[in-house]
Amino acid sequence: MIVRFETTSQTIADAINAIHHGSGQPVQYITTDSRLIEDKSLFVPITGNTFDGHDFIEDVCKTGKCTSFLTHKQDKVNIADRYNTSAIYCNDTLQAYAAIARWHRKKFNIPVIGVTGTNGKTTTKEMIAQVLAAEGQCLKTQKNYNNEIGVPFTILHLQNTHSYAVIEMGMNHTGEISRLSQIAMPTIAVITNIGEGHLEFLGSVENVAHAKAEILDGMAAGSICILNNDTKHAEIVKKKAREKNINVITFGLTGDIAPESYTLFQDKTVVEYDGVEITVPAYGFHTVYAAIATIAVARIMGKSVVKVKEALSNFKPVAMRSDIKNGRCTIIDDCYNANPLSMEYAFISASMVFPDKRKIAVLSDMKELGTYSRDLHFTVGTRLKASGFSHVLVWGNDARYIAEGAIAGGLDNSLVNVFDSKEELIAFLQQFVKHDDVVLVKGSRSMKMEEVVNALEQ
Repeated sequence: MIVRFETTSQTIADAINAIHHGSGQPVQYITTDSRLIEDKSLFVPITGNTFDGHDFIEDVCKTGKCTSFLTHKQDKVNIADRYNTSAIYCNDTLQAYAAIARWHRKKFNIPVIGVTGTNGKTTTKEMIAQVLAAEGQCLKTQKNYNNEIGVPFTILHLQNTHSYAVIEMGMNHTGEISRLSQIAMPTIAVITNIGEGHLEFLGSVENVAHAKAEILDGMAAGSICILNNDTKHAEIVKKKAREKNINVITFGLTGDIAPESYTLFQDKTVVEYDGVEITVPAYGFHTVYAAIATIAVARIMGKSVVKVKEALSNFKPVAMRSDIKNGRCTIIDDCYNANPLSMEYAFISASMVFPDKRKIAVLSDMKELGTYSRDLHFTVGTRLKASGFSHVLVWGNDARYIAEGAIAGGLDNSLVNVFDSKEELIAFLQQFVKHDDVVLVKGSRSMKMEEVVNALEQ
């Protein structure tokens, strides 16, 4: 991850209160990747669970392109003397990287929209950015760069040409969103929803709500938080907002900003607001919430609903997030990730859009649910028959509890199949599906359920 960023090593050291060693050097790039070194680069070695960027400091200095580096290891400082580079000695290189980004963020007086939530972050971020980009240059989070390396990387791309920024913030531990918010300093926060995500690390949905509310930590008094009114534990966010004098505007199927109506189709979602029909060429119930959140941001920023309609008319859905594909059958590719709330949205979508089709749920594990995992997988399964699914196919350690829940929810044993491997599931599915079937494929990222989708597409 490399970004063009012109300054000097001494300026950076002064900005983050670090110790500068060696002669001041020009900086034209900042990178955390030792493989991405351009002329006059500042190298930021990050220490992770399985690697330590400090091991590559000498190698990048040998290239002659690296003019300076950060380090929190005293024994690495003298490398600078050997290669006529500068070392910036700090307490922690990841924190220093964040501090550089925060220092840079303070140079810009523009609307910055921070987006977090258990589900729908990326789709909501993309929609908001598309609306804002219609009226000015908008910086947005790319790919899945929503963590403690990705957010600083994005913020460091801010330039004077940008009129807006939309920053996605993810987490799986307490404190992470707080740190990201203090880097990005949002003027508007959007919390898409609060659900059973990362319970292995957070312990309860109440703690998830507190973690999502951390997005308020980097915001000034008088800022605005746009909060899903239909979500669990919204009162936790509202209480913190009151304490910080941050205004809350609610959105959703209920709340301050809610649709007059909405309709789901296979190739689009139609939301009516203030008498205007907004057609988004994207599938899924989550699209309704993303569109209403986008309307809320637009209204706060003085932009008309008609402008939202125009901007979202050519929206492109994000890959592997309720992406409709055709192959041996109609495939709902929802493989990017999974948790109980996103499963619920996926079931609602399929039941509304394909009420008369034979629907097959092909599901795998939802990860990071800790001690709640068995019960939550079981509960997800109990909803399948009511959502109109006639067959359930699962594989994975905990996915078998989805199967148990499906049977408890009324599906006959013969309609529920548990497989020992993904390969066995695929082989069965290829023989089983018919052209008119609708197959929902979903599981957590590590389960790589896109392999099932690929097999069905062929």
